[in-house]
Amino acid sequence: MFDIANNTEFLTAIGINDAPEETKAKLTSGIEALAEKRLIAKLSEVMADAQAEEFGKITDQKQAYDYLITTVPNFQELVTEILAEIKDEILTHQAAVVG
Repeated sequence: MFDIANNTEFLTAIGINDAPEETKAKLTSGIEALAEKRLIAKLSEVMADAQAEEFGKITDQKQAYDYLITTVPNFQELVTEILAEIKDEILTHQAAVVG
């Protein structure tokens, strides 16, 4: 849903776009997992119980994305906010994260 591995602008901003592929893959995988956890937490705040239950039944990623786009009016804003927060945290602690 976040596709951070292909987000050159994000990768460049956090300083790993030119990192070895193995390193980049590990970091982007962790960032995507963190972003998904934060997104789920935010969605639990804005979705009605019935919406969350219906969303929980969706197994296809594209269908899940389409559902969120139509159900959560500010979905893209939430995604943008989450990525901005993570980017800021990484930049704040870049030496520890990137090495």
